[in-house]
Amino acid sequence: MRLFIIANRLPIKIFRNDEGKIEFHDSEGGLVTGLNSLNTKLEKHWIGWPGMSVDNKKERVSVKENLEKSNYHPIFLSAKQINYYYEGYSNSTLWPLFHYFYSYIEFEDRFWETYKKVNLIFAEKTLELIQPGDIIWVQDFQLMLLPQLLRDKMPDIKIGYFHHVPFPSYEFFRVLPERAELLNGLLGADLIGFHTTDYMRHFISTVERVLHRKFTLDKTSVGRRNIQVNAFPMGINYKKYHNAPNTLAVKKFSKKICENYGNSQLILSVDRLD
Repeated sequence: MRLFIIANRLPIKIFRNDEGKIEFHDSEGGLVTGLNSLNTKLEKHWIGWPGMSVDNKKERVSVKENLEKSNYHPIFLSAKQINYYYEGYSNSTLWPLFHYFYSYIEFEDRFWETYKKVNLIFAEKTLELIQPGDIIWVQDFQLMLLPQLLRDKMPDIKIGYFHHVPFPSYEFFRVLPERAELLNGLLGADLIGFHTTDYMRHFISTVERVLHRKFTLDKTSVGRRNIQVNAFPMGINYKKYHNAPNTLAVKKFSKKICENYGNSQLILSVDRLD
């Protein structure tokens, strides 16, 4: 049994340096930080975009070989696909909707069509790699169609989905022309997780009103398959960060800051606080 984490981004990102060569660096962000704290004995694989368009076939092969040494499987997307699927539908349509910024929502047919295409690309790559008995864990709103795309091809596969942003009330979500397709996409999962019970409650209410599916507490069914919805507040590896000030590397860095700034007071700001 293996665990496949499928997210928009891999934990490793690539970029081209000043000499034109591709370099590999750790990805930042809460999703990667949280999932890297996952303690599991299962063989773990990641599927996702490596952070940059790579058009050259030889470079793609090189990037793929390097990443797969760590069980990271890259999805190569064109600059246009990233622009329409990620910056477009994900960040300009879904993100403001989920955060109640109605006036910032952009509706573009090309965004939606590319979003569908990219979700299909993720599905095709995943189906190349997974085997019966594997567990699929889809991450966040960039891939809301993916659970059902996988379910259509492998009906008995175990699929989980976690939504890393708020889920809005039905009154807000219903403005999406594609609302039914997105909800049906998520219902391809066996377990759907949210950060809070409020987000979970909004999702259940929306599914009942849009798709006319009945929930009993936190469960519904599609055919013979039961689907459970629940709240799983996401955390980090507490010991790792609590003990970090005692490590040699952090002590050296702290000393350097004190030498550079003396008695000046520093303020550290961390945004996206739920």
